[in-house]
Order: sequence, then C-alpha cells, then structure tokens
Amino acid sequence: MRYTATIWITAALPLLGGCQMDSRQQVLATTNTQVAQRAISTRVFDTGDRAKVFQGVLAALQDLGFVVDRADPVLGTVSATRFGAGLVRFTVSVRPGEGARTIVRASGQLNQSELSDPAPFQRFYEALSQSLFLQANQID
Repeated sequence: MRYTATIWITAALPLLGGCQMDSRQQVLATTNTQVAQRAISTRVFDTGDRAKVFQGVLAALQDLGFVVDRADPVLGTVSATRFGAGLVRFTVSVRPGEGARTIVRASGQLNQSELSDPAPFQRFYEALSQSLFLQANQID
C-alpha cells in the first residue's frame, strides 16, 4: 500500500506543478530568449561619462513622447510612460562598463505585457545616439 501511494504521488506531482505558472516560468515563456532580448535591449556607448549618457536617456525618452515618472542619477535608473494606442512603460538603467564605456539597458511593457518587438528599442537607441551626438557637439 505504501509503495502504491509513493508511485501515485510521484506520478501526480509533475501534473500538479504544470497547473500553476510561477514568475520564473513566465519569464522563460517570453517570445524572445533571454539572450536575444538582452541583445535587443542593451547598447554599449564609448564614453565613460555616465552623467551625460543619463541626461541623453532623459532627452531621448522625452523626444519620443514619454513622460519621465522617476529618474535617479545616483542609481542610473529612469522610468517613463507614454500614452497612445496603448500604455507603454520604459525602464532604463545606465551603468559603467569596462574602460571608458557606459552600458544602457532598457526594458519595456505594452499594456502589462513584456515588450519584445525590437522596433521600439531601435527607435529609443537611435534617439539616444542623436541626443549624445548633440550633447558632444554642444548643439541645443
């Protein structure tokens, strides 16, 4: 009897676990793999001036029609929201890289779903590159 119960429990546990999706499974169930998503959402800039890159992030988000909700230059994080066809939230982190480099990583949500389409990230990084160019050449 004890042997039969052990077999039944062992067989039932995987079935019971499949009924519930935890946050780790939700992350793994995204449309892009984590590596692909990181490639889409991360850029490295050849400057060690994190403050200028941070200011560039703020300007790029505002140029794209976002309202900056929170900006913390010490931590290097920015949260912004844009209203339109849907609610878009962007969170950007700016951190030092190796040598004279700065790493920028963005994540986004469209109506509570992870933003995995590369186009919004490309637009953001194009706007950021333009902002940094304008800063470097002191063009207002």
